[in-house]
Order: sequence, then structure tokens, then C-alpha cells
Amino acid sequence: MPRARDRLLRRLHLRLTAAWTGAWLLCVAALCAVAIFTHARLAQLDLASNLRLRATAVYGLAWFDAEGRLHDEVLRKEPGLLDGDADIWVIGNGAPARVLLAPARPRFDLADPFALADAAMSDGPEGLREGRDRNGRAYLLQGKETYDDRDRPVATILVLADPAARDAAQAAFVRNTLLLAAAFAALGIVLGNVLSRRSLRPAIASFEQQERFLAAAAHELRTPVARLQALCESAHDGREPAERVLGKVERVAGQTAGLVDKLLLLARLDAAAAPVSKEPVRLDLLVEAVIPEDRAIEFHAIESVIDADVRLLQTAVRNLIENALVHAAKSDSAEPVVVTVEAGKVIVEDRGPGFPAESLARLREPFVSGPGSPGSGLGLSIVQHIAELHGGELRLLNRAGGGARVELILKARV
Repeated sequence: MPRARDRLLRRLHLRLTAAWTGAWLLCVAALCAVAIFTHARLAQLDLASNLRLRATAVYGLAWFDAEGRLHDEVLRKEPGLLDGDADIWVIGNGAPARVLLAPARPRFDLADPFALADAAMSDGPEGLREGRDRNGRAYLLQGKETYDDRDRPVATILVLADPAARDAAQAAFVRNTLLLAAAFAALGIVLGNVLSRRSLRPAIASFEQQERFLAAAAHELRTPVARLQALCESAHDGREPAERVLGKVERVAGQTAGLVDKLLLLARLDAAAAPVSKEPVRLDLLVEAVIPEDRAIEFHAIESVIDADVRLLQTAVRNLIENALVHAAKSDSAEPVVVTVEAGKVIVEDRGPGFPAESLARLREPFVSGPGSPGSGLGLSIVQHIAELHGGELRLLNRAGGGARVELILKARV
């Protein structure tokens, strides 16, 4: 059984890890694609904006006189404009077309600047053309038309720049982005493995709790079953009268039925399957109704109203009183069991042997009882669960002078 459980949990862990990893990698890949595309677009827009700015600067600093001559005196005085990182051409529109301005040391070997000017104008004023010169070197071209003093188009301004810097920056960005994405992907895989393990902890704890519960239940039920078998054998052998054996069988069966009821209740409480429908309850009246009339119990109470599940709270108080009566019977003291109800609190005190100090911290756990206790060790565990379902707690104390004090603390209504 544990091996089958381990295989099931291992498969579930792998599926959870795979699902998380797939979703994580998909998100990382999408973010990388968006980042790379956005960076490329921004780099392209930045370079295009720079070329348009150059063309506009030439347009504003150069002019044509009435005879159609280009005056670039002011243009040549502008530092870094003509000798910057771009080639600037001015191609006249006359017949025949002629070069009015050319770079002193061109970066690009153009086969036909005139055809290039016509092509640039066909792309429109915002068009950005990519191409290669006669040496195969890539360039970006921005064209702009310029006019004379009569607003007639007389020339075309060409600005050519090398996209290598843009491409190198994009390649570096892509490389760094992919490295970062790989790191995030690895982190996601590790994180997915950790989270899937953590998400399985409740299931693992539930499996372990069920195994412990079944083992302890089998251990507790083995004794009454063995007693019933022994009584049946005794009846068959005729060693005891049938009526006496039947009485013993009835007592053992009753004890076993009570044990089974407690086991079922504890299982429901452990699984949070017990519905807790709270309603306003007079705690003092509820406790008074649970106290057995045929036993010596001293009862003190003040009016206290709480929100609680009546059925579960009755079970909790009844268990505390029964435990106190059982342990008080072991003492020679004539002092009765004392039950006190305060604001949102039920206190049960006895003068029995008290709680053993070495197991006091574990007595709220299932199947844990003190030495010599006739019970199954389920009562306090059930009360603990009921207290937690009501947002309260169970306190176990030893009284001065001997005996035990149990406090069931709940939330009183204001």
C-alpha cells in the first residue's frame, strides 16, 4: 500500500511540475518575444527619426536662389552634419539630373544616385528604404524633397546611414534577453518542483494520518474482538452459564460500539466533513443539560451566550465530564467533580491522579492516554477538534493538591 501511494504521489508530483513548468516557460517565451520585438521596433524608429532629423536639417540650412543655384554655405558651417556618421546627397531634379551636394568621403559606393533619388521619392516623405551598395554593404535611406523660392521642387535630399550599429545593439539585446530568459526558465523549473512538493504536503499528511488512524483503530478494536471470541469459546465449552456470558458480551459490545462511534466522529472531524452550523446557544444551560443527574457533580455557572454547533458542543462537554468522573473514581478523596461555566468557558475539575507530566503535551492526540487509563485515548482528541472548529482551544492543567483541570475555551458573544 505505501508503495502504491508513493507511486501515485510521484506521478502527481511530476504532473504538477510539468504543468507549472509548461505554463512558466510559455509566459517567459511570450515576454521574451514581446521584449525583442519592442526593442527592434524602437531601435528602427530611433534610427529613422535620426535620418529624418538629418534630412530636415539639410532642408533648413541649404537654399536655392532665383537662378536655381544651391547655397550650402550655412550647411557646411554646421559641425558634424556633413561629416557625421551618414552620407548626405542633394540630387537636382533638372534635365539632366545632377549632383548638387555629395559627401567628401562617401561610406557607400552607390551605383546610381539619381535612380536612388527617384526611388526614395516614390516611397513618400516618411518612407525608409533599405538596400545595399555595389560592395554589398547594407544601408538605410531617407529621402526628402526641397524647394526653391517659388515653392517648386528642385532637388531631392538623400541621407544614407549604416544599420550595423542598430543590428549589433539588437543582437546584444537578444543575446542578453535569451540568457535572462534561460535563467528565469531554470528558476521556474526549480520553483515549480518546490511548489508542487509543497502542494502535495496536505495529501501526504492526509495519507499518513489515515495510515496512523487505521493502524491505531485496528489496535484498539483488536482487544474487544479478542474478548468477544474468548467469551464465545467460554460459552461453547460450558465453563460459564450462558446468561453470565451473554451479559459480558453485551457489555463488551456496548464498549465496542462506543469506541466505533468515537472513531467515526474523530474521522469526520479530522476530514473537516462534520458540518458546523453555529447558532446562538446558552452555554450554561447546555452544560447543565449534559450533567448526569445520578453522579456527584458540583455545578457553578453564570449566563453565557456563544455561537456554536449544539450537537458537537454537547459531545465535547460530555467527554470532559465522563473523563473527570472516571479519574475521580480512582481517588480516595470525597471531593466531587466541579463543573464551572464562565463567559465562553467550560471548566471541569477533579481530584483524581491528574495528567502525567511526561505525556501532558500529547494527550490531545488520538489514541494517547495516561498510564492506567481505561479509555481509548480519543475523548480529549475529539474535544480538541471541536474546540478548533469553534475557534477555541482546550487547556489541560494539573491542580495544586492533586487532580486535573480542563478548560474548554470558546468565544463568548459580546
